Amino acid sequence: MQISRAKLLGTGTALAAIGSGLLGPFIAAAEAASEGDIKILQVAALSERTAIKAYTDAAGTGLLSPGVLAVAKGFMADHMAHRDALEGAIKAAGMTPDTGVAAITYPPLNSQNDILTFAQTLERGAASAYLASIPNLQDRNLAKVAGSILGVETTHVAILAYTLTQSTEPYKAFVA
Repeated sequence: MQISRAKLLGTGTALAAIGSGLLGPFIAAAEAASEGDIKILQVAALSERTAIKAYTDAAGTGLLSPGVLAVAKGFMADHMAHRDALEGAIKAAGMTPDTGVAAITYPPLNSQNDILTFAQTLERGAASAYLASIPNLQDRNLAKVAGSILGVETTHVAILAYTLTQSTEPYKAFVA
């Protein structure tokens, strides 16, 4: 499979988001993606941009401890990598990525626990959306990428669930 340098560079952080083994097939699949697949990618990119906004807003509250803030920033970096990969795929298909962010209705966020609970709700929604998208993607390489991103989203859910069940800050097990 021949992948041009320009196409490779145009994928942004796709390599980090989906891994080297899927990058070539991902770009090739995106170039030939159906209209329906592009719509799914646009919705997924919207979800990632919305997650970035939510984590940015949460970080700005001043309610997160330094360790939890570090993990939240790591989650945000994952969402940025996903967004970049999805937008790179949309561009590879010759389309222009949408740039919007979905409206977020925040519950009262008065504590770190409130923020983590809300983050877990958002991450579960993202995981569910990726899971639902997999059988709807016509191209199986795009479905593999959605599955790869699903794995990251479910890891976020698991870390948040673990953190919410502890009275201490278990994030320390995940921070170098």
